[in-house]
Formats: sequence, C-alpha cells, structure tokens
Amino acid sequence: MPESPAETRVREAARAKSSDRGLEEAPAVSMDEDLPAELEASRKQVDELLTKLKYLQAEFENYRKRADRDAEAYVRLAHEALLVRILPILDELDAGVDRMEGTAGEGVRMVRDKLAEVLGEAGLQMIPALGVPFDPYIHDCVEQVTDASAEDGVVKEVVLKGYRLADRVLRPARVIVVNNGGATNA
Repeated sequence: MPESPAETRVREAARAKSSDRGLEEAPAVSMDEDLPAELEASRKQVDELLTKLKYLQAEFENYRKRADRDAEAYVRLAHEALLVRILPILDELDAGVDRMEGTAGEGVRMVRDKLAEVLGEAGLQMIPALGVPFDPYIHDCVEQVTDASAEDGVVKEVVLKGYRLADRVLRPARVIVVNNGGATNA
C-alpha cells in the first residue's frame, strides 16, 4: 500500500532528527497500529455528532410547531378583539332594521345581512337563546318572570344577542328567564 503524505512527513522528520544526532536511521514507525484506534474514536465522534444533530432537529421541529401555534393564537386573539368591537355596530343595525320600513329599511337590512354574512365567514356564531333552557355559561340572566305557559328555567326573551367565536363566548346573550317558583339555574 502506498504511503500517505502524513506518513512520509513523519518518516522524514524521524530521519532528520536521527541524522542531526549522528544516529543511524531509525526503523520506520508503523502507522497501521494506530489506525484501528483512531478509526474507532472517529466513529464514536461521528455517532455523538449524529445524535446531537437528531436532538437539534427534534428541538427545531418542536420550536416550529410552537411558533405556528403561537401565531395562530395571536391571529385568533386579534379576530376576537375586532369582532368584540364590531358587535355593538351589528346590534345598532339590528335595532335600525326593526324600526325602519320601506326601501330605506331594505337598504339597511341588506347592509346588516352582508355584515352578518362576513362575520359568519370569520367564525362568528349567534348563541341560541330564545326558548332554550338557561345556561349560565352562554346566557346572562337580567330578569326572571313568571309565565304559567312556559317551563321553569327557559329563556322567555332575548334582551341582547350573544355571540361566540368557535368555542369561545365573546358576549353572553342577555336574557329574561321564566321562574314559576320551581328550581332554576338562573
């Protein structure tokens, strides 16, 4: 097997030292004896580096997923904040549509319906209230009334519509609940 440049340099350095001292030429040092140990050490180092690389890849993937979740959360919070500010406008349009008649009422109704459609596409949903059992997680009871023709604990009237975005309540529905003297949740 031909000699590597490193082996050649080592042999020449050994000759130079021996000739400087007036010694005979030293026998050639066999590099083959150290190669298996160096090879094993290099393999261990490669294995360690591969393990570190795999950990770094996993950490980076976890970071990327966490960053994606955080970005989605920021967008969702921004949507919520905007929708909460738009809800009073929607309420005013509802009140205006109820009071207006004729072609002017139709125009306002069309604007209100278009706004409701766009908000619905953004994920806004009206909370069902009228005629359903009172639920303190999505309804806010502002008054209790007696009504012999209705069940206890049922919403009789909606004072202000409630809305949710996905599974989060943006504004609970303000309602009037029937209480005929029985046990209610209100």
